[in-house]
Amino acid sequence: MQISVVIVSWNGRGRIGLPLEALRRCDPPAAEVIVVDNGSRDGLSRFVREKYPEVMLVRARTNLGFAGGNNLGIVNASGEAVLLLNDDTEPEADWLGPVRDAFAADGRLGVVGCRLLYPDRKTVQHLGGVVHRNGLTDHTAWGEDLSPAGTGVLEAEYVTGAAMAVRREVFAEIGLLDAGFWPIYFEEVDFCERARRAGWKVGVAPASTVIHHESRTTGRLSPGFLRLYHRNRLRFLLKNRTPREWPGILRAEAQWLVRHRPWDNLWPCALAWAAAPGHLLDVYLEGNGRRGR
Repeated sequence: MQISVVIVSWNGRGRIGLPLEALRRCDPPAAEVIVVDNGSRDGLSRFVREKYPEVMLVRARTNLGFAGGNNLGIVNASGEAVLLLNDDTEPEADWLGPVRDAFAADGRLGVVGCRLLYPDRKTVQHLGGVVHRNGLTDHTAWGEDLSPAGTGVLEAEYVTGAAMAVRREVFAEIGLLDAGFWPIYFEEVDFCERARRAGWKVGVAPASTVIHHESRTTGRLSPGFLRLYHRNRLRFLLKNRTPREWPGILRAEAQWLVRHRPWDNLWPCALAWAAAPGHLLDVYLEGNGRRGR
């Protein structure tokens, strides 16, 4: 299977060299590497053209967000699968082999994630994820010490978009990432939910390792993060949960606010819930063909 790699970057000139250098060492190699310049103003496109002429460069005039930028890369990709990769990652040289083997072993496996490690290369950040009743998410094995990877595929409810491969047929059946989650958060959770609902499997190939050069979060989360995260969490719930499920969702939300740092999360949650009518209308219009996915 030929796998195209898509990297979206917004003002990431100082980061983009990390994954691109790593991809030069890949064995097996990617079928192609596509960098989407997502409206950058830091000379990213010139840097990529000069330093990595083998890379296909696609430019967006404005920041299309995570979903929109990746969608631009996906429609320009030619591989039988497309692997979305963050611009702050460093894949190991043999990372594509386990992803390719996982797809080959199971024709209904539609989405494959990688094992993400923190920069210390021994602490797990992600090995698949779970979605709780109120839409909050957790990374499986987060913070655990590195253990032998194994060769199988671990089924998951979702995998992080930092390193997520999708079989071409899945896009053909369910569409692209939902750009309504602009600028970021929950687009990959939504995509995996839609894929599983259509009968595709979602899993992680733990033998495919990617180092994610993202700092481990300590202390208070920023207000901006909380606002975007809770807004898009609510949008995910409105899109993917039935009216019968909402009493349980609301109970779970109330219980979580009582137990987990309520004063940090209360006001962003309140703003998100206040915007619920607008989200609901947006989702309704999408479902009736007024907006593309």
